[in-house]
Amino acid sequence: MSWSGWLAALALAVCAVVHFPLQRGDASLRLHAFALGLSVLCTVLALLLALRPVALVLAGAVLVPTVLAGAQAYGGSFPSVSLSRAVDLALAPPWLAAAVAGCAALLALVALDFRVLAPIAARQWEAASASEAHGTAE
Repeated sequence: MSWSGWLAALALAVCAVVHFPLQRGDASLRLHAFALGLSVLCTVLALLLALRPVALVLAGAVLVPTVLAGAQAYGGSFPSVSLSRAVDLALAPPWLAAAVAGCAALLALVALDFRVLAPIAARQWEAASASEAHGTAE
């Protein structure tokens, strides 16, 4: 696993912690369970990313924190009212939770780019090296 994958997994783990609903407050049990599920989803993605960083897991690692950051940033104007209320139960203040989720999404996007583009770049590098070696041998 590359350094970008490890950073994305770490950022997702931090995202899971800051979105953990520590206190239920006046929220319903269903809403609290939804908020807990979002935190657990970030944790599962971080573990999957650390164990097997395939493109599908990386895509999920980009999507989930992006949705969390959007729900934190746009609050009541977000299409899902239950999602915006669930992220309000986060352990961290909204500005910190949104910043951590945004960083996690960006790091996962970088890891996804490296995962997808690295084999393509390696093949082009090998082809260029082979043609260069063939050109100097003549």
